[in-house]
Amino acid sequence: MNVHFPQDEISRAEAYNIVNANQQFTVPTSGDPIRGLIQDHIVSATLLTKKDTFLTREEYQNLVYTACVSSSSPFYRYAKDCPKVTIEKDESSFVPLPPAIWKPNPLWTGKQVITTILDHITKGTLPFSSKKAGRVPPDYWGRDSGEIEVLIRDNELICGVIDKAQFGKYGLVHIVHELYGADAAGRLLSVFSRLFTAFLQMHGFTCGAVDLLLVPKAENERRKKLEKAKKLGDKVHLQFLGLSGQELGEGQMEEEIEKILRSKGETASARLDRLMSSALNGVTSDVNNSLFPKGLLVPFPKNCLSLMTTTGAKGGMVNFTQISSLLGQQELEGKRVPRMVSGKTLPCFSPWDSSPRAGGFISDRFLTGLRLQEYYFHCMAGRDGLVDTAVKTSRSGYLQRCLIKNLECLTVFYDHTVRDSDGSVVQFIYGEDGVDVTKTSCLTAFEILAANQKLLSHRLHKDKFINFLGGKSSNESSVVLPKALQSEARAFFENLTKKQKLSMKLTKAKEFMDLLQLRYISSLAQPGEAVGVIAGQSIGRAF
Repeated sequence: MNVHFPQDEISRAEAYNIVNANQQFTVPTSGDPIRGLIQDHIVSATLLTKKDTFLTREEYQNLVYTACVSSSSPFYRYAKDCPKVTIEKDESSFVPLPPAIWKPNPLWTGKQVITTILDHITKGTLPFSSKKAGRVPPDYWGRDSGEIEVLIRDNELICGVIDKAQFGKYGLVHIVHELYGADAAGRLLSVFSRLFTAFLQMHGFTCGAVDLLLVPKAENERRKKLEKAKKLGDKVHLQFLGLSGQELGEGQMEEEIEKILRSKGETASARLDRLMSSALNGVTSDVNNSLFPKGLLVPFPKNCLSLMTTTGAKGGMVNFTQISSLLGQQELEGKRVPRMVSGKTLPCFSPWDSSPRAGGFISDRFLTGLRLQEYYFHCMAGRDGLVDTAVKTSRSGYLQRCLIKNLECLTVFYDHTVRDSDGSVVQFIYGEDGVDVTKTSCLTAFEILAANQKLLSHRLHKDKFINFLGGKSSNESSVVLPKALQSEARAFFENLTKKQKLSMKLTKAKEFMDLLQLRYISSLAQPGEAVGVIAGQSIGRAF
């Protein structure tokens, strides 16, 4: 990796602002967050914020100190003897919380650690509130467990478990970025990183073979369902022939299938593949739903592999099911395994075999091993994915380059128009609404805006924009709220109950609309923004 040394003031300004990772929190394509924590940090966050996680005084203070003491907040200064060590300016910088349990020994919850950190990060400003559903399905925690949704009120983590969803769109870090700015979000990520690393060193996390095993009852149920699936091939092929419910003699069905597939070719083959895939995918889903999570020998969240896949730390449900359940139907370019001229998919199968296994359905799993035929089918699907990726890379790369070279001269001007290098107007208002995508993350998240209206008004300096509010700038079309956004906001306000309005401290619709208009004004694209390059890059990434 090269090291770049900025030589002039412009380069230094770019390095401080554009290259700064904190300023690159959202993607120009959609405005979604791109920064976040992954893998072990997600596992540690889930383990820390579970209901049954309790910490002693030493553990609680150690975690808070380890996480926050290196924070680049204004509450610290560097020691003269050792510039890598930070020292608190005063003893009141940290405000510990009282224990959740007093007797027989004082204990703190993991949620209180998060609350302490949020209080510390936002010290000197107003607290915030948020509400976001977790990534883990409700059946895993239990629908009445209170851990399904992360609820934060005035910086206090009341319920819910921090998982991958809290580092995504409208998650905890995203809301901090929206309400407190990019530097606060970057500092929060750094603090969380140290916190979760320290807690995982205390707790430990190891996946073992026992995490892959199923209870005997689930094993028997799986075996029975897969036995039934073997007979599904004949049923679907009879349906394809239009002979549902009838019985054909030995070899007669294969002859009829051969006639149709040879005469009608690709059309008939695609129709048969659709029927078989639809039926077998239903079997796969049925088997997996019956096994996870109730069929595991080690239940969630003690099952480390299940915890890892469901929280979004690493892998997904597909990986878990392929290990412990079955691989399912293998597809090549969206179709089942193709037949040779002889009518066989592999030499070991009979011509025009109607069994699901001959068409690439794998009922085996990695835990107990694959048979040779299944292994070959799986390798075929894997190779197809690799070749597809390699071919697409070159084509999409050249297409993206062409787009960027042709659009690189388009910029936003001071009158909010998009113009070419010679001043020709390409678009009268950028994107038809004048909004910069990277600044619109929470523009339509009315619940977040309403719950944090005081904090947002303070951050956006509402008093300085008072002349813009109330429709005084209606002669400028870019400052007036779009009609669609206005109607959505009014519908949101009208649908709120009295209790919700009281909890959010919303009294008048005009105040909320003024705040929304202020947020819209702050989201407008700045003059000089290279919107053409952004558009070309965004389209290129979509391929």
